[in-house]
Amino acid sequence: MKSKIKVIVIGLIILCLAGVYAIIDKAVSIYDTSCDTSAFQSITLEQGKKLEQSFVCKENHMDGISLKVAADGVLDKSQVIMAYKIIEKDSKEVVAQGKTDLKKVRNGKFFKIKFDRIDTTKDKKYMLEMSVQECPTGSIRVFYTPGSNENATLIYAGQTIEGVGVIRSLTHRFDLETFIVTLCFAAYIILFMRWLYKLFE
Repeated sequence: MKSKIKVIVIGLIILCLAGVYAIIDKAVSIYDTSCDTSAFQSITLEQGKKLEQSFVCKENHMDGISLKVAADGVLDKSQVIMAYKIIEKDSKEVVAQGKTDLKKVRNGKFFKIKFDRIDTTKDKKYMLEMSVQECPTGSIRVFYTPGSNENATLIYAGQTIEGVGVIRSLTHRFDLETFIVTLCFAAYIILFMRWLYKLFE
């Protein structure tokens, strides 16, 4: 009886931990993820010139965005200041805006920009505007995939670019896929440890 209670308690603990671990910043790409990274192209952002990327949000709410950005020849990334703005296209309302430095930019990694939650976003069209306001040294590049998409128009300094920014919307929520993968991994570890125990018993 005690062994059954122990198993139930351990199972509940694993479920709770997996549930906590599964609350993540769910990333939804606005670009074609089948595009090989070697085909990525980039735009060098000149100070004061605006980059605009339209997209459709697929989640019920949005807590941020992430994008592929590079800081070339920048001695101190914390001194680079980028301004951003999220505009709902139908109402023209600015639903999020702010400034961020680039001290957390890492080569090959997505750079996250978090903002206050925007609710009821599913299937709505938005415009992301970005511009470099301060960059003492070096240059800032934003990556995009070649090819057009009617729901994701890329514009730089007033000129349309044939491509879509390597950008993801971020939604902080429980993710079922992560939960299931975590449970499967935990079950594998438990079964493996039991196998080892019986092997050397």
